[in-house]
Amino acid sequence: MRAPRFAVLAVGLGLLAACGGPQIPPAQNYGTIVGRVFDSATNQPIAGVSVTVDTILGSSSGSDGSYRVVNIPLGTYTLRPQPPQGYSAPLQAAYDGSISMGQTITVDIPLTKQ
Repeated sequence: MRAPRFAVLAVGLGLLAACGGPQIPPAQNYGTIVGRVFDSATNQPIAGVSVTVDTILGSSSGSDGSYRVVNIPLGTYTLRPQPPQGYSAPLQAAYDGSISMGQTITVDIPLTKQ
């Protein structure tokens, strides 16, 4: 009884291995957005700001205000900063754009203290 079950399992695993598993497109098939979040009056970096692209991909700014969002699908995107309490970020056309294969786009985000 054990031998037939093992044989079925072995054949199934063999077929799965032969298929190569899920295929993930190479990294150059995506784009990257990098930038800096800063206070518009003082030019000082602002850490901990959440930056999302199309509400799916995201990053948070580091202590130097820099952020990096990777693996952005090709085509159009909308980038949205979520400023911390006490700051506001105007919606700008510069936060909407398109990205090409392997492209890295820089989008700096000035925040205004309220």
